[in-house]
Order: sequence, then C-alpha cells, then structure tokens
Amino acid sequence: MSSTDAAPALSWAGKQPQEGKPPLLPPRTGVPVGVPRTDPDALLVRQHLAGDPKAFETLFKKYQTPIFNVVTRMVRGEDAYDLTQEVFLKALRALRGFRGDAKFSTWLYTIARHTCLNHLRHKAVLDEGSLDEQQEEHPGNEPVAHDMNVAALCETRELQRVVDGVLATMPPEQRMLLVLRDFEQLSYDEISHVTELSIVNVKSKIHRARQAFKKRFAPYLELLEGGVGQ
Repeated sequence: MSSTDAAPALSWAGKQPQEGKPPLLPPRTGVPVGVPRTDPDALLVRQHLAGDPKAFETLFKKYQTPIFNVVTRMVRGEDAYDLTQEVFLKALRALRGFRGDAKFSTWLYTIARHTCLNHLRHKAVLDEGSLDEQQEEHPGNEPVAHDMNVAALCETRELQRVVDGVLATMPPEQRMLLVLRDFEQLSYDEISHVTELSIVNVKSKIHRARQAFKKRFAPYLELLEGGVGQ
C-alpha cells in the first residue's frame, strides 16, 4: 500500500467557509452527464441545504480519502492536506450551485482538479504551453496498448514508489488524467465533465499520457525486472 492509500488525518469538525469569500468553482461549460435522480449524495446535499448539520460531514467522511489520493498524487508534502481541506471548503461554499446534472462525486473531482492545477500554477510549476510543446517534441508514435492501466503497475511497494515518482515528473494535466482514469477509475463520461473536454478528446489525451508515462517508466522497469546486479 502506498501512502496515498491511507486515510488522511483530516477533520471536518468546525470547518466553515470564511465570511465574504465567493464560491471558487469555475463556470461549467462541459458536456452534461445524465445522472439518476436517486444519487444518494444529492439527497445529502439537499439535507445540508435544508439545515441538517451532519449531512455535509457525511459527504466529507465518504470522499476525504479519494480526494486526498488525487491531491497527493498531484501535490507532494504537507500541501496535500491543506489542499484537500480547501477542496471541501470550496465545495461547501458552492453547494447551492450544485444542480445535480452530474454526480456529486464528479462535481467534487472537478473542484479538486481546479484546486490542484491552480496551486501548481501559483507555485510556477505549471507552464501553460508545456503539454502541447511536449506532444510536439515527443509525439510518442510507438504502439501502446489502449487498455494499459498505470495503476495496475503498482503490484509491490517498490513499484508504487517508482510509479508515483514517474507521475511526479509528468505535466500536471497529463498526470491528472492518469490519476482520474487509472487510479480513481472514473469513466470517460465523468472525466469529460471534470475536464470540460469531449469524450473523444479525453480518450486521445489519456492515450497520449499513457504513452508519455511508458517512455518515462521503461528505464525503471528494466531495473526492477533484474537489470541491476546481474
């Protein structure tokens, strides 16, 4: 188990959005995703808006570990804990704008994605043009299995460490796509909603991200398979 699989030491007790701060959720312009009206999370949202103080705490407990896993694969160190709290505070402030045309979990992943990418931009880690430039310089035309799953490589502690290390070297947008698809196992529909991209574009970008990961991972795989000391 990697550190990202352990429940974070987070607490929601007493957390409230600061006075005067507007919702920080960006406008949604993606493709709507049909969601059954029986979504139990939507019921908890309605209960919270109706004044139930325990409803949002239930949502927090349900999603704190998945959201923390996404954040910690995007942002290393203690910042991951703070950003996970920030995701839920943003969600709480924007909760009245949740329309239920997508699952609550998808909506929450959208907030997590924007929170992580904004944090990386603020730290001057993300170059706005890096993804396109990298794809032009390294098109990665070698054949790669479409169903290759990066998370499936994590069969041992050592592999988990190497996979996380390789992910950390990738452009944040590519890294986020792999985390959402291969680790969190979101559907292409859900990722389309989170990223505001068409499903065709999502599939293409995930394929390119997997190609880029394979290139970076290959030298480590040779070592792990016994290239050292033989």
